[in-house]
Amino acid sequence: MKKSRTLILVSLSIFLIFILSIGAFSFSAKNPQEKANELQFDNIMKKVSSFFKSNKDKLEINKGDVIAEVNGIPIYKNEFELRKGLALASGVQADNIDDYILQKLIKEKVQEYLASKYNIKVSEGEINEYIEKEKKEFNEYPEAKKKLDELIAASGMTEDEYWNTYERYNARRILLFNKLYNFIVEEGIKRGELKKAEQMTSDVQNEYKIYFDSVVDKYIKTAKISISDKYKAMFKGF
Repeated sequence: MKKSRTLILVSLSIFLIFILSIGAFSFSAKNPQEKANELQFDNIMKKVSSFFKSNKDKLEINKGDVIAEVNGIPIYKNEFELRKGLALASGVQADNIDDYILQKLIKEKVQEYLASKYNIKVSEGEINEYIEKEKKEFNEYPEAKKKLDELIAASGMTEDEYWNTYERYNARRILLFNKLYNFIVEEGIKRGELKKAEQMTSDVQNEYKIYFDSVVDKYIKTAKISISDKYKAMFKGF
């Protein structure tokens, strides 16, 4: 596809992590379905921007009340509300959104616990390098950069706040969890529970992911999880 007709979509998921998506989508008025996708994307962007504009304080994720603790690692109210707000803005549907977000955060905190257990860390330099790579990728695709600039402007954030606060939060998690994933897979290969792949096919990736998830799930089941008294009524279904 020609770059002039290519729009690299920003990946909007439960995590709302802004990275260039693997797929490239060409939007054209001659293709109603692709035009519909673009309109849906723009609608999500507006909702996300609106959420940020009214909730900039939630970017300070490690401040305020502690909703719960997972193996001693706190889940702050700000982080919970940030993730919940972005999930709702992006159209995530769940029978109980509070329990849904809590489960997601519990899994992440267990992964943080495992990273600490295995002395896996992410340096500030690695985070800076990751962010600079993102910036470079956006600059290479003007249409994607335009979408990101529009979101930042509409959200009431400065460019510095976006990259050094919100995206820094995302980058740290991406890098830490990726290191943990690689470590657990390598350990699985050493123990003979996984086969070392000569070629990384989709089947191998799926096998590795299932193995990784099974290890994390085992630790989730044995994790020490406590919900603060103030918020127990909020998570009745948990």
